[in-house]
Amino acid sequence: MRPRSKSGNDQGSKRHRGGPDRTMLVCRSRSVYLCRDLGISYNCGMTTPSGQIQPPYGSASDLPSFQQLSSQIQGLKLLTRLIVRKQHSELLQLEHKITHIVNVVDRFYDRLGARNWIFHDSVDITAVEAILDHTTTSEEAEQRFIETYLNEDYLAFWSRQLCSVAGLRERAHQIERAREHYSAGQFDSAVLHLIAVMDGFVNDFEPNVRHGLSSRDPDAMTAWDSAVGHHLGLTNALKTYNKTIKKRVEEEVYELHRHGIVHGTVTRFDNVVVATKAWNMLFAVADWAVATENARQPKDPEPTLRETFQQIGANARIKKMLDTWKPSHLSDSDAGFEDHEILSLTVEFLTSWRVRNFGALARFPTRQFGNQETTPGKIAGQLHQVFEGFALSEFRVTELENTAPAIWVSRGEATVNDAPGTFECRWTIEEVDGRFGYGSDSALRRLVFCDPTVWRRST
Repeated sequence: MRPRSKSGNDQGSKRHRGGPDRTMLVCRSRSVYLCRDLGISYNCGMTTPSGQIQPPYGSASDLPSFQQLSSQIQGLKLLTRLIVRKQHSELLQLEHKITHIVNVVDRFYDRLGARNWIFHDSVDITAVEAILDHTTTSEEAEQRFIETYLNEDYLAFWSRQLCSVAGLRERAHQIERAREHYSAGQFDSAVLHLIAVMDGFVNDFEPNVRHGLSSRDPDAMTAWDSAVGHHLGLTNALKTYNKTIKKRVEEEVYELHRHGIVHGTVTRFDNVVVATKAWNMLFAVADWAVATENARQPKDPEPTLRETFQQIGANARIKKMLDTWKPSHLSDSDAGFEDHEILSLTVEFLTSWRVRNFGALARFPTRQFGNQETTPGKIAGQLHQVFEGFALSEFRVTELENTAPAIWVSRGEATVNDAPGTFECRWTIEEVDGRFGYGSDSALRRLVFCDPTVWRRST
């Protein structure tokens, strides 16, 4: 039985209170962080689609980022057997983690792809895994998946993230209106708002084409190197979305039939399933746009002979540092704690958040938060959207830990929206242009960015 009720907010919010855990949502971006944890220099530059498996993908393992990382891991496994032996076990853990991500994505599509649900980049992979592990049927999994959208923390954060995409940023008021209606149980109104947003956004995305989502061939909406590019992902769901319905349908529907809804031939679509599928498709369409832009980026140039020798020298210095590195831990009562660089950075970051100085906040996140061309002003604007609704009033840093060669973690207590909890800030090191900077004199400490709900953990 599909859920028909306009209620359910309480159940959804209790189930996932605390906001989304964005650990390893996208194989490509999270792989960069995992490599940094190991102190391994990873080339995170994108490559063009030529010569690679093209979407739609039969499996998440066909994504170019997974293929590229898997290939590099195989080479690094050989290297760590011969040279950097300390990192071999960590490398095996990395291999296991990315394989685990692929398996969860494929299981999601096996269970829910035929029901036109799409695995988009904002989805909490841990929550999805729990849904798949604790349900046995597609109907049960669908009900539980819908509950994640009914969680107001999840949806508010996800929808604010859309404002970082040009074309959706200009439709932020429509998206917010849809969210208000969805939260109020006015599902038919939310559907109409979201359909308008998607059609207009896709129409604006490629000015030389000027075709809205409804007039696009589903096969032309393939997403390169993205989970929405799965063969049961966006292109599959669009076949139902664009289906022509000329004869009136009076029974309640549970699919997002854009044609029938807009033209009045589908008369009963005021339910949580259709409204949630509209949200699900909007996030997938945003991922498609980002993936399309990434696919257009030029391939990184091959290094010159001189650059190759420079890199060999840098790798030798890094290897020497890795061989001498040992984990360390400082509590707030230990000598050296008060003068530590990571403590100062954490205090500066949290203070900027508390006083809502988004310009100051913009210098902290790793460049993986945006692309390398993003200006500080644009990053500040994105952070303003992300931190909206999360008021930090008090904080105290209690410990610092060097968990990996390139990683320091600061932990403590914080009060967000009058709720006391604990926090964890993860600091990496990178060059100004976003390249891995371990062992470099010019590199800077950056915060591995995650959404502010991660800090709002109950004590």
